[in-house]
Amino acid sequence: MSADDSTSSTSSTPEGAGPIYRRAVIVGVGLLGGSIGWALRNRQLAHEVVGVGRPGKPPLLAAAMGCIDRAESDLALAARDADLVICCAPVQQIPEHVLACSQVMNPEGFITDVGSTKLTIAQQIQQHSQRQQSNIAFIGSHPLAGGTSSGPEQARADLLEGSLVLVTPDSDTPLEIIARAEKLWQSLGARTICMPPQMHDQALAQTSHLPHIVAAALAASTAQDLVPLTATGWRSTTRIASGNAKLWRQILEENRLPALQALQNFAKVLEHWLAALEKGDGDALEQLLEQGKTTRDALGS
Repeated sequence: MSADDSTSSTSSTPEGAGPIYRRAVIVGVGLLGGSIGWALRNRQLAHEVVGVGRPGKPPLLAAAMGCIDRAESDLALAARDADLVICCAPVQQIPEHVLACSQVMNPEGFITDVGSTKLTIAQQIQQHSQRQQSNIAFIGSHPLAGGTSSGPEQARADLLEGSLVLVTPDSDTPLEIIARAEKLWQSLGARTICMPPQMHDQALAQTSHLPHIVAAALAASTAQDLVPLTATGWRSTTRIASGNAKLWRQILEENRLPALQALQNFAKVLEHWLAALEKGDGDALEQLLEQGKTTRDALGS
């Protein structure tokens, strides 16, 4: 399997096949991290699942809920001798966490993440490896699952079942690490596709980051006194605007140029809508509506 090829596969690891990992560490036990930890435990894929919170704030709620076996606030202590680390923190914190874990974990293990952007993370980790003349067994991942709510209380053990996870090796990622990353996500019930980090960021700028910008802009442009008059159309279209603004700021900062290009392309499409409305051109309006309907209907749900 080449890191430059886009390939897909489906889950083949049966539930209950026995532990794959001696110690799995989840850095950031919110909705996604909690769901991953819960799935690892339910499927008996790790002897121990350790969750790491902020310094001085171990994720006790996640432990009480059963998402993890043990809660820690000391990253180095939690990751010591671990053979799997999954970084579920905000994207701008991920390189720091990866580097810290790589120094203390089992050298036979590997690290992945769930960040919504990939290229900057991969570049920072690669630059550190070159400076230190050491290899870090890291490969990026991005589960296309989750929601606007956050916190372990929103976690679900079946969140990843049937979902898609993008695995993002670069040209130097060993094939063995690619295979292990795909096996991890497939063992949690997900499908996987491999693509390079840059391709990921360009694609997600259109399919994830632009929709968030549009939803936020639409919500912000609606007069407050009209909000009680909104129905399912407005509420469905703006749902993702309720996501965490600080997290989304980081995502858009990290993927600024692809997001800007996606927004510029969208602005060109809006120009056709403006022209059709200005001219009162019903045929053009119907054509634009049909174009949108065709693309949306292709999704099938």
